[in-house]
Parts: sequence; structure tokens; C-alpha cells
Amino acid sequence: MTNIDENRATIVWLGLLVLTLGSAWLGEGALPAGLTAAVVALIVGVKGMLVIRHYMGLGEPGSRLRLAMRLYFVVVPVLILVAAAPGA
Repeated sequence: MTNIDENRATIVWLGLLVLTLGSAWLGEGALPAGLTAAVVALIVGVKGMLVIRHYMGLGEPGSRLRLAMRLYFVVVPVLILVAAAPGA
């Protein structure tokens, strides 16, 4: 790993840490339930894409595994929103 790669990995890791702590803070009831679900869904999607790109080595287009993982990180946030919808 070069120094630039190490710096990028550290910055991405710190970003993931901040997003995780933000999710935990949201879980304490800081916002209304619907807004919390929307923000958590966004955080899940962003964190997933960061992990796919920077830690799983799936940055190259055309990989079936990359496509499956990207779909997963789209479907899970949508399910979070559906579960938080009124009447769900």
C-alpha cells in the first residue's frame, strides 16, 4: 500500500466511524421517526458504497459481485423506509 492509499483508507474509515456514531445518535430519538428512518437509510447506503469501493476492491465496473452488493445496499435502505412507514 502506498502512502496515498493508506491516507485514503484512513479517511474512509474515519468517515464510516462518523456515520456509525451518527446512526447511534439518531437511534436515541433525536428526530421524528420518519426522518430518522430516511437518514438511517441514507447512511446505510453511503456506508455500503464506501465499503464496496474502498475495502472490498469492487471499484471496477462489470463485476457481478459488485452489482449484487450495490443492489443489496439499495434494497436494504428501501426496506428500512418501508418498515418505518406509517401502518407498517
